[in-house]
Amino acid sequence: MTYACQGTRQGIGNAGQPDQRFMNDLKSIKMRALRTAPSIGLLFALALAAASAATWAHAAQSPPAAGGGQVVALVNGDPITALDVVHRMRLSELMSHKPQSRPDALDEMINEKIKLQQTKNAKVDITDAQVDKVVGGMAQRMSRKSTDFLSALAQAGIDIPRFKLRLRAELGWRQVLEQRAPGIFQVRDADLVAILMARGEAAQTKAVQYSLQQIVLVVPRNSPEAVRTGRMKEAENLRNRFSGCEQDMALAREIREVVVKEPIVRLSTDLGVQYKQLLDKTADGKMTPPEVIATGIELVAICSRKEVVADVSSRREFKEELLTKRLAEYEKYLLDYFRKQSTIEYR
Repeated sequence: MTYACQGTRQGIGNAGQPDQRFMNDLKSIKMRALRTAPSIGLLFALALAAASAATWAHAAQSPPAAGGGQVVALVNGDPITALDVVHRMRLSELMSHKPQSRPDALDEMINEKIKLQQTKNAKVDITDAQVDKVVGGMAQRMSRKSTDFLSALAQAGIDIPRFKLRLRAELGWRQVLEQRAPGIFQVRDADLVAILMARGEAAQTKAVQYSLQQIVLVVPRNSPEAVRTGRMKEAENLRNRFSGCEQDMALAREIREVVVKEPIVRLSTDLGVQYKQLLDKTADGKMTPPEVIATGIELVAICSRKEVVADVSSRREFKEELLTKRLAEYEKYLLDYFRKQSTIEYR
């Protein structure tokens, strides 16, 4: 039987309580603070799923659904198959260590379709390189190569194209949220002071102030791998020759197709743990290791650093607490809105 509805959201489902050893990894997973962080808590949960893959490989033994290609729902004409639902249930089990019901898995898939559709409507283009970078970051934080990381997922029964599609949906959805309500990402000092006062903490703290400068060796989209490899060698060569921002930034500007950005100032309290550790390991006047980004190869020069007294606005953990709450509320509101505007057919 087929019927249509102007969708009512049923809930995304509970990701459960993961093992503490994996939670410790999750706490350190932050996207680099010099760029926009991808999205909400879901990518953290996906990282947990990847970390758990080797331990929970028994999930791969789950038999495929009968009639896996059967369409079980249409979202504005885009199909969701029984096999899509089975793979979502499998991923959820890796995330939560407990089974997910088919209705909850289907509901997640409907939300994902809506996110992808709204990303397209907003003319947001999430590149393969952006998705691969998230995968690479997950693998690095689990001390694995990307290929080994994805192999572990596959061995646990996770369909890699579907896994990457979920990442793409969340990356795009974050940009949709930013476009529709940019003010939601602004946290006022008064809000942070209220949290500190409630906890009996002072509104000031010591921090390290970094002066940083980004250099990007541009690699055009769809360039052969040999081009990217060559640019990486150029970046390594620049890094080895570089000894200070004032005297050696000219070396960077001599490189062909390079972007040297204006210096920026960042406080240690406003950086993720992993990135702060990277800066701590890099001496003043030196560069961080080259990193592949969507537009090419990036280096970050540390021009200087000094200890300062930071006010409440630099307290990253409180900003994240408020931001997470606001995003969760707005995401629910927006998904509810788009579901009501969508034609969802269950079969």
